[in-house]
Amino acid sequence: MVNFNVILTLIIALSVITASKYIFYVLTSPFYYLNRSKFLKKSKEFTREEIQEFIKISVIIPARNEEVGVVSTIKSVLSSQYNNLEVVVVDDGSIDNTFKVIDEFNKTQGNEYLTKDKSLLYFSKPNGGKGSALNYGIQHSNGDVVVTMDADTVFEKNALFRVARFFVDERVDAAVGNVKVANSKSIIGIIQQIEYTIGFYFKRVHSIFNSEYIIGGAFGVFRRDIFEKYGYFDESNKTEDIELSTRLQTKGCRIVFIEDAIAYTEGPATIKDLAKQRLRWKKGRLDTFIKHKGLFFSRKKYHSRFLTHYLLPITLFYEIELIIEPFLTVFGVYYLYRTHDFRALILWILFTGLINASAFVFGSSKNSRTAFVFLPLYFLLSYVLTFIEVYAMYMSIKLLISKKDVTWQRWNRKGVGTVSGINN
Repeated sequence: MVNFNVILTLIIALSVITASKYIFYVLTSPFYYLNRSKFLKKSKEFTREEIQEFIKISVIIPARNEEVGVVSTIKSVLSSQYNNLEVVVVDDGSIDNTFKVIDEFNKTQGNEYLTKDKSLLYFSKPNGGKGSALNYGIQHSNGDVVVTMDADTVFEKNALFRVARFFVDERVDAAVGNVKVANSKSIIGIIQQIEYTIGFYFKRVHSIFNSEYIIGGAFGVFRRDIFEKYGYFDESNKTEDIELSTRLQTKGCRIVFIEDAIAYTEGPATIKDLAKQRLRWKKGRLDTFIKHKGLFFSRKKYHSRFLTHYLLPITLFYEIELIIEPFLTVFGVYYLYRTHDFRALILWILFTGLINASAFVFGSSKNSRTAFVFLPLYFLLSYVLTFIEVYAMYMSIKLLISKKDVTWQRWNRKGVGTVSGINN
């Protein structure tokens, strides 16, 4: 009976911690607009044409075995309503026809997309990993602002201009765009759509407190000089985007979230592929936390206290909690079976449902309607993600102990242009 009470107390404590976090985030999120207006104020002094004239954007697209979707990605960028733009594609040792389809596009359709203000460069290099391809592309570009994206992603037409407006303010060092999962014809895709919508909605709070440490590879933005000051992507880290983002936080850089700069990406379509992705994310984040452990509880003036004393510690706390998540779940089911007291569960479902609905109703206007319909079921559907995360955590610990690393995941692409959910 003692152990029974201890476990029950632990579940209650975890629920209180999580509920407190959700309440704080939901109450704080509306202040995002005040925060973003501070950084957009200077851009209002210039016309759209003037901003495009003095801010050149380089979009770097690393690609390995991406023949299915890379042309759609290139087209989405070149179709942007932003001029003074260069697109740099780096074929990182593909063994399919990635380079061939890029070259064919340039020769047969290039004139439809390329102008004196928009250019396309594409290179082929031996396989060195995504970080290597990104660094190669950055070094062969000359834009004032560098945007990184994946070869299975497309941008909305006005996304790059919305990025440029923030970088008129010289205080902004880096930014993350709003990424949405395009897959909507499978439960796995819908689960990811909901997850991304909620996660990116809460990036509002991270932006307010300058505590964003994950500038995802699907839509990352950097002022060029930060690479010269603080180095390029870590080619040995499989989550090079998280490592660089966290490194920038150690330097006291200003990182903002640009909610109205929207991209659509193709998520894994099967449980197996999703597990591969999350293992890479989990292992890479743990490696990053170990590398930059000095950021935890840092008291340096140029570090965000919200990041160092709350966000990073609680994120690590939740990662560790995954180790006992299966036992807590089994106990929770057993408790409900023995007591038939479903009041707390119903209250929790209603509470989390309200929090999740807030992200859809008050967040970005381009959220998936299909995902919104499935939102009431997300409490149950999210356990698919939870136990994939549990698997990824156990495997990450195993890799850490054995001093091994993950290999880059691959899955069968359909191409983001062929999945529903895109609205340019």
